[in-house]
Amino acid sequence: MEENKVQPVSKFNTAAIEGLKLAAISIIFMLISSLIPQNTTGGILAIILSLLKLAATITFLWFAMKKYSVRNAAVEGFTTYGKVFSFGFLTSLFSGIVLAAFTFINMKFISPEMTETAREALSTQLSAIPTVDSSMIDMISANLEAVSSFGMLFNALFYGLIWSLILAASTKVNPAGNFYNN
Repeated sequence: MEENKVQPVSKFNTAAIEGLKLAAISIIFMLISSLIPQNTTGGILAIILSLLKLAATITFLWFAMKKYSVRNAAVEGFTTYGKVFSFGFLTSLFSGIVLAAFTFINMKFISPEMTETAREALSTQLSAIPTVDSSMIDMISANLEAVSSFGMLFNALFYGLIWSLILAASTKVNPAGNFYNN
């Protein structure tokens, strides 16, 4: 009989799937928060919802990184900090791409009235800054969907970098009997 061997883990494919799941978590929280009114009580609820989203995102990323690390260790005997970190960052990259696309589609086609409200608020805020001229305000306003999508991608990459750096230390698997860092 043939021995059951654990198959190697595809970092790219696994990160793409986990990134899609991570983006789904964020999209669900974004849709829920869009239903909350923006009055005083809604502001408190929005803060609570944001904290829950952060906790859910970090928890999901930790579990995804740990699952990848354990599967990789079953094949190679250990998983280094660098491998787990790069998996977490790659997962965040895929999540950011999906979130950026969702943001663009949501602002352009699903909720254009929300986008117009955001344009007006942005124009009001930027015109209060003396160093910002009207041509810059018009350019940003005209491209608000793209600017917001890029901002969403940047946020996902920035926070993915930070959290992957932190979480990789607790999700790597040392070689059997080795308690030193890899």
